[in-house]
Amino acid sequence: GGCSVAGVAALAFLPENVGATICYLVALIPILFLAVGSTAPAAIANVIAVLKGRDTSGVSRAERVCRHEAAHFLCGYLCGLPIAEYSTTDEQIPRVEFHDTREGPVTAKRELSEDEVNALAVIAMSGSVAEAMEFGSAEGSTSDLIGLENVFRRSKNFLGAEKQQDLTRWGALTAYRLLNQNKSRLDKLVLAFEAKRSVSECIRILEQYK
Repeated sequence: GGCSVAGVAALAFLPENVGATICYLVALIPILFLAVGSTAPAAIANVIAVLKGRDTSGVSRAERVCRHEAAHFLCGYLCGLPIAEYSTTDEQIPRVEFHDTREGPVTAKRELSEDEVNALAVIAMSGSVAEAMEFGSAEGSTSDLIGLENVFRRSKNFLGAEKQQDLTRWGALTAYRLLNQNKSRLDKLVLAFEAKRSVSECIRILEQYK
């Protein structure tokens, strides 16, 4: 069907690393339909909107990026990874990056364990999922998908195409569940990002509203 055609198109017309991961993202549609379609059909439409790349909401870039980055912050916090960098862009929008492991800084050559790959998959997918949940589409997924592909390449255990597809599905679905279960915390964190609050203030919000 349409999902298969979209996946093949991603492999045919995009760079190898991005095309492969987007192909895996396309495969999310039937899985999410089975997992949450009966109770949250809007989530399926949102994921489809991500893949189509539509944005008819008229949302400002600042609103979109703040929610995207706040979702990364929340899921990184829930997964227990330490913050590597929290900075403000030229557009005066906070951005957050996490270390790949709970150990903090490690060399790029260090292989990642199964648990580390799982946590990073959730964090990578969380920004786009949060955008789709709120606005009906996502624009900031490309760099996250490239990052996820790099995570897969560093896995200690070999990850073939099918396993990468499964992990991408699982990461998106887990991110959706975490964000949905912590919706009020995410909304408060988005406000904190819009107000350019510090890392300690953002963490205080997450610890206060459990």
